[in-house]
Amino acid sequence: MRTGGAITAAVLAGLALASCGKEAAKVPERPSPTATVASMATAGGDHTVTDQLGRTVSLPGQVRTVAALSPAAADYAKALGLEVVTRTTDTPAAAFPNAKPAGSAISPDFNAIAAADPDLVLADAAYQSGRTRDFDRFSKPVYVFKAASFEEVLTTLTELGKATDREDEAAKARADLEEQADAARAAARAKGGSPRVLVLTGGGRDVFAAGSETYIGSLLAFLGATNVTGAVADGGPIPGFGVVEIGAAAALKPDVVLVLNSGQGGLAAQVSSDPAWAASAAVQQKRVIDLDITLFLRAPGPRAGEALETLAKLLWP
Repeated sequence: MRTGGAITAAVLAGLALASCGKEAAKVPERPSPTATVASMATAGGDHTVTDQLGRTVSLPGQVRTVAALSPAAADYAKALGLEVVTRTTDTPAAAFPNAKPAGSAISPDFNAIAAADPDLVLADAAYQSGRTRDFDRFSKPVYVFKAASFEEVLTTLTELGKATDREDEAAKARADLEEQADAARAAARAKGGSPRVLVLTGGGRDVFAAGSETYIGSLLAFLGATNVTGAVADGGPIPGFGVVEIGAAAALKPDVVLVLNSGQGGLAAQVSSDPAWAASAAVQQKRVIDLDITLFLRAPGPRAGEALETLAKLLWP
């Protein structure tokens, strides 16, 4: 995770609240882990693995239950056939009805997690890369994954499969995802062309455009679309997103504008009503489109195939 990870997590959490339309349950900003131990070797048991932050984690001989510290963590656990016993409040409850809420992704409730007695805690570097000291003290083993692109999602599936002794399940999940992704790309190629796309988030005076080194940027590249922003210098609170002025962005001449709504909302309307955009193809053809922020920003993971299918239909109608 790059410098500024804490800011990133805060912004992602804000976007999470915007997506569900209500504030998540309040939890302490940094709750104290319970049942601390001298080392992870004591907390785990039968074998050690290296997580995607390079930490050594000791795991029990068999991992069956998982505490998921982000929406993506829950999706990875589900893809591997693991039982999710706790979820964050910004993870859709309907998808994990038997999982108990345990704080938000930006502020996990370690007491609730410990009470659920999971075999493994699955943490997400996008939110929790700064919490490794908490994790090292915790009574349960914590594996931190890091996936910020489509290729990294595939790698993470494989690595988590190895760590949890679910290699067959991981191989199947990866193969299914690759098949779904390839089908979406083939459908796009069959239509031909490379639509010019601008991806925005924020609102008011604080608007940011997604560069090529973002999760959604990797999805666009995989399908063969053109991200009109290209590579950007980080200027916003989310890595890979740069500051942009709405009126000036019209000069990039995108065919489609994709919007990841922040807490303010109304960004699509802001673009559509700006005089600089009046003659643009995106506005005239009503192709300023709100996206699901969980699918395209907050949870890079096994649902990438669904995200690619959605983009293919939107960009190559």
